Amino acid sequence: MRGRKDEWAAVLALLGGVTSATGSVMLVEGEPGTGKSLLLAEATSVATARGTAVASGRADELGRLTPLGPLLAALEGSPTASMPVTRSAFPDGPGLLLWLAEQVRTSLERRLASGPLLVVLDDLQWADPATVMALRTMPSRLASYPVAWLLACRDTPGRGEAGRLFDLLEEEGATRIVLCPLDEGAVAEVSADILGAAPGEGLAALAAQAGGNPLLLAELLTGLREEDAILVEDGVARLAGITPAGAVLPRRLHTAVRRRLDELGTRTRYLLEAVAVLGRSFTPAYVAEMLGETPAALLPPLEEALAAGVLVATRDELTFRHELVWRSIVDEVPAPVRRALREQVERAAVARGPLAPRGGAGGTGRLVDLALLAWDEGALSRGLDLAREAVERPARGRRRQPRAVLASMLIDLWLLDEAESATESAAEEADAEGEPAWAAEIPVLRARLALAAGRLGGAIEHGEAGLAAAGTLDAPLLASSALSVLGTASLRSGDLPGAVRYMERDLVRSAPGIPPCTRLRSELAAGRISEARDGAAGGMSSLGGIYDALPRHIGALTGEPTSAAWLVRVAMAVDDRRRADAVVGAAEDIAWRNPALPGPSASADHARGLREGDSEALGRAMAGHADPWARGSAAEDLGVLLGAGDGCRDLAVENLKTALACYGAVEAARDAARVRGRLRLLGERRRHWARTDRPVSGWASLTGTEQAVCDLVSQGLTNRHAAEQMFISEHTVAFHLRQVFRKLGIRSRVELARLAAEENGHRRPLRDPA
Repeated sequence: MRGRKDEWAAVLALLGGVTSATGSVMLVEGEPGTGKSLLLAEATSVATARGTAVASGRADELGRLTPLGPLLAALEGSPTASMPVTRSAFPDGPGLLLWLAEQVRTSLERRLASGPLLVVLDDLQWADPATVMALRTMPSRLASYPVAWLLACRDTPGRGEAGRLFDLLEEEGATRIVLCPLDEGAVAEVSADILGAAPGEGLAALAAQAGGNPLLLAELLTGLREEDAILVEDGVARLAGITPAGAVLPRRLHTAVRRRLDELGTRTRYLLEAVAVLGRSFTPAYVAEMLGETPAALLPPLEEALAAGVLVATRDELTFRHELVWRSIVDEVPAPVRRALREQVERAAVARGPLAPRGGAGGTGRLVDLALLAWDEGALSRGLDLAREAVERPARGRRRQPRAVLASMLIDLWLLDEAESATESAAEEADAEGEPAWAAEIPVLRARLALAAGRLGGAIEHGEAGLAAAGTLDAPLLASSALSVLGTASLRSGDLPGAVRYMERDLVRSAPGIPPCTRLRSELAAGRISEARDGAAGGMSSLGGIYDALPRHIGALTGEPTSAAWLVRVAMAVDDRRRADAVVGAAEDIAWRNPALPGPSASADHARGLREGDSEALGRAMAGHADPWARGSAAEDLGVLLGAGDGCRDLAVENLKTALACYGAVEAARDAARVRGRLRLLGERRRHWARTDRPVSGWASLTGTEQAVCDLVSQGLTNRHAAEQMFISEHTVAFHLRQVFRKLGIRSRVELARLAAEENGHRRPLRDPA
């Protein structure tokens, strides 16, 4: 028994003593799916192999109408064979149950006359009252016989009479074992057994969402294996091109969860679907208000869900016990129904007065929650309206700062003038409130604003400040946001090694329980860096989760104006047209739902133009993008498309020059270098250096290109690899490297690496987080 060594040892001890005339009882408890039935089945097999007779039965929900049903099933027959044939001979009323129990006891005694017996009864949380009554007295009455009792029951609040029975039997000497969730080591062991290989980091993170529940774990991994979603390489099992955030749960797991929910009443199932769409945790008062109910009206279904172990209660909230169950419920709710549920919540929010959604927060906090839900679904205009309303509504004790949320949304929509004003207002409010968590958000917001405006130096400076503040507060989500900005700014400025190191520090992307949009935003930045480093195949290996999550979280495309176009470009590069079509569809859905916002329309045109090779759509995107970097991206894509056609060279060159100007305006050195390379292929040569007053020697004398070459070479890259990273020729790298050697007075790469390490130790680098 994997992960159950101590419990299995106790069962073996029970089986070893069954031959002695000292009846013993073992009680097995655990939440649904922890392996109680498997433990009982293994015990049955071992007892049979040892020559011990076994009487095995189980209770079920419908069988409660059959008195002594589990015991009758265990005896593989009914004592009615020995009952009187005339109806008048049957006892009446309560005497019938006593008579049946006596018949069962007599049958057991006859079985025991032939040798030792193991009685195994499962799922006693559904046992009928007569079975509970019989088990209350029968073990003690048969204590002088060679019989052992192995009884199993769910360890949930809804076990009722069976729970009281177990308590009484334990008081009388029964052994009680509780099957707890598997620990991390046991999960890894079980995973390796199922997969035939040790799970990799991403797969282990996904498996952790089972919460140590063996059934959920087995159904998840077996289903992924059956659907070819797992690759085994070098003895390690990994998710096939997807991440834990976006891994599509297998149908096998959905079926297991549905079986679990089918045990509940219809109203309880409907309530669970509604609250799952709103998030994994919730307060009953919040849900009651949002659904137009009273808390008292929701009490019966909530109690049933708690009794079944689907929900658990914390001090302030109710939460889904297992993340996989929550994710499965959300996935199985059709997208139109999810949108309708969230729109119902939003309408209720407007119609009703302030109510605390969580932790005592006022109406403002509720509006912020709803704004973020709308944003996640791609209802950007609605989310923006709710965020603005939250800013205007006074409240006390709120958990989020509405101005910071509003500023974040405005940055995503590239409404930079209003975003800058909102950011500074958020900074003033954070200073006035003296709340450290609020204050730590401000440098990250300023970093995002600087990145959107093309001020890469400012993005790195503020991003470093935000990262330091997040570290002080131990705020991983805030740190993830800062690292995403730092990685993107480093990539655009041409510092690919620095960008890689930033994103390698972002552990939030693989952590369970992180809000989807937060994780997907981080994965977008990481995917861009992976593509720049390893090509389209490398980018796709990092991006599978985003593609698969788009049907549920299309708001992931709002983090940057070219996200949709870039995802299409990567999918097309690896000939994955299905995913390219999915991205275009999601981008057009956002544009259709937000007609008043120009940005989504430009993004959809950009994605459609790339997917269809449509020059008119790319031209509309170039004109519609408010962000100069995004405008440069659309112009570059249009130039590449025209350059591939006959007789369009002049138009291609014109658009590439436009792209070069846009990239230059925002200091995107890497992108500008790539466009210059495209122009050279079309016969255009452009100077790209500028005069600057510098010392003639030392680190300060190095130009930006020389510093970039120095960074790459000191990391151990060859001239050829450095050239590939910088989009320049190998001869150009060699030239700049000779200039670096001359200015620093050195003769070898070893000396360069030593000096670079010393220099990094004496100054705090802006682009290097190490």
